[in-house]
Amino acid sequence: MPTMTENLPNRVRKLTKPRNYAQAMQPFLEAVSNSIMAIDDRVAVFGGRSDGVVNIVVSDLGADDISIEISDNGIGLDKERYDAFCEIDTDFKRERGGKGVGRLYWLDAFKKIEVVSNYKTDTGISQRAFEFRLAQENQVFENTDLNHDLAQGVTGTTVRFRGLRQGPYLELFPKRAATIKDYLAAEFISNFLSKVGPVVHLTATTKGGTVQTATYPKDVSELVARGPEKISDIILDDASELEVRCFLCDKKASSGLTGRHQVHLLGNNRTVESRNVDDLVAIGPLRTEELDDLALHILVSGELLDNSVAESRTSFTLPEGEVSEIVKSAVKAARSEFIADQLNEFDRARREQFDKFLEHQPIFGFANRDEIFASLPANAKSPEDFVSKLALPRFRAEQKREEALSSLVDKVVSGDEVPENFGEVVRRAAEGVQDNERAALGHHAARRRVVLDLMDRLIRRLRNSPDKDKNHVENTLHTLLVPMRVNSSNPDEEERAAHDLWLLDERLAFASGFSSDKRLAAVLEDSDSELRPDVLLWDVLYALGPVGHQGGAEDVEDTEPLSTVFIVELKHPGRENYKAEERIEDQVRRYVTEIKGGKIESFGRRKIRVSDDCQFHCLVVADFHGRLADEVSGWDYVHNRRGRERRLGGDHSSVIIQAVEWDYVLSTSRQANRALLDAAGLDRARTTDFTKQRSIQDDSQEGTKAAE
Repeated sequence: MPTMTENLPNRVRKLTKPRNYAQAMQPFLEAVSNSIMAIDDRVAVFGGRSDGVVNIVVSDLGADDISIEISDNGIGLDKERYDAFCEIDTDFKRERGGKGVGRLYWLDAFKKIEVVSNYKTDTGISQRAFEFRLAQENQVFENTDLNHDLAQGVTGTTVRFRGLRQGPYLELFPKRAATIKDYLAAEFISNFLSKVGPVVHLTATTKGGTVQTATYPKDVSELVARGPEKISDIILDDASELEVRCFLCDKKASSGLTGRHQVHLLGNNRTVESRNVDDLVAIGPLRTEELDDLALHILVSGELLDNSVAESRTSFTLPEGEVSEIVKSAVKAARSEFIADQLNEFDRARREQFDKFLEHQPIFGFANRDEIFASLPANAKSPEDFVSKLALPRFRAEQKREEALSSLVDKVVSGDEVPENFGEVVRRAAEGVQDNERAALGHHAARRRVVLDLMDRLIRRLRNSPDKDKNHVENTLHTLLVPMRVNSSNPDEEERAAHDLWLLDERLAFASGFSSDKRLAAVLEDSDSELRPDVLLWDVLYALGPVGHQGGAEDVEDTEPLSTVFIVELKHPGRENYKAEERIEDQVRRYVTEIKGGKIESFGRRKIRVSDDCQFHCLVVADFHGRLADEVSGWDYVHNRRGRERRLGGDHSSVIIQAVEWDYVLSTSRQANRALLDAAGLDRARTTDFTKQRSIQDDSQEGTKAAE
């Protein structure tokens, strides 16, 4: 019977290609891992002291003809191990997490590979030397003339790589010696922090002559201020467990990694993923009695992770949601068991700031203060954070109070028998109404001022913030105006009426039919469009479309087709880099073409057809820069020359686009709020105090900067 053969070049060609520094270094790190395992095998087979040493010499780093040499005094390539080397996809190291493909990645990354190995036989020490080639045949080519520094009479192996192949490895392999040092430490941080394994010497020299040296685990273990300390295991859904060990280290232990605090997910004692958890830990620099400015490092290991390492060894095959939950569980356990004392101090400072915040912004005191504070995430530590995290819970609390009052009214008017304590229930409800009404006008005015001041802050921050912060802050600005990923006519989404669209246009203040950051396919019947308007409104009370009672309590007049639709597009404040294909007119045309003639799901799943001659009003809020400024420069002036307007023609003659700048939206909203502030007896000139307390925020920022 015929036997199937392996096409090695094709197998290598199909390997996953690197997309970052860490992945580009994996073939090199695989060779280091092999050396460490070889030393472990020597001790296991022959006994004696470990005295293992791995020497790594990297030369001409940053040049095309880079040279890397990894030498060890391990067991060597004896017959069993040599046969495994020559077998593609071998399972020789399966019990230790080996995938059998590490040396195939060598072929993918490096132009020339040489191996010299001393190994023990029945008659003494023998040697084998060969070149490892990317070819269809004779991939292992014996060459006894290869140079080496292996000592006579002892076992060990030297692997030498020369030259990176054209493509992603050449582009992404680190050019700085410090990067090699940092990634090597991160890859084996479990061993190095715990002082386990052989001594690893590194000498890395760039083509420019810069030299970095390191000795592991010494250079890493000396950074440990406290640990290892084993804390509670993570119990998984299938009742299996993951072990969690914690360390407090000098901030240098996080060199080369993003941020300060890290969770290292291990597969077979090697780091597969390191994740920054500054937000989950919440507090910045940590300390011991003797040292401060420390970083938290958490090691997570277990059978589930060992069995879920991807072939490339740079990720897990588990769903991202499951990996994220493991990380969160590890941090939660570390917070409650390993750094609880410092977190208690941190939470006391947070509580002081929160109480101060409520004194100035009573509208967010919608329930018991202790309960509200306990509901906040650990990284909520500034007024901006409090507003962002409490906006939706506050709305829900108000909605619950209104429902309770409605229930009381129903009992009275229905004539049903009322309970004996009904008088007390009514009294408490009445007191709540009185308290609410007593502060209603002031709360409303103050709330609008808070929203306006927060909007001002977010706009300024977006104009000046680094790229890494922009997405988060931009989402916060969008959420301030209207909750994201909401279809208000969906009865399962309680947030449908919670928005502040009055900031853009007072006509939208009572909008009850809208979608926010939703695909049109989720709003229109029989649509598969992936287009996603920032805000789409079709049922605006007392303003634009077919109208019923707010929230759809009574039938909307849906026998007539929808004649008016309002679209809002929010452009990043300060944005300048608009592409040619991002013209506003083209974007709006695509929306209109998809919506016109379709059916929108309104309250109660009722369908309202959009008429063919429907009027589309599109409001674009942006800073006029770049190509966008060029596009609107030919439009008509509106709003005393502070905005631009364009009526489209042809098949889109029913479309009006109005563009205004963020500063115009902010100034006109503030002007409209002045009369309300006066009536409430509030200081019009006062602005919300968003000052951050040093004990919380500054420490966190300084800690992050220090780690960087």
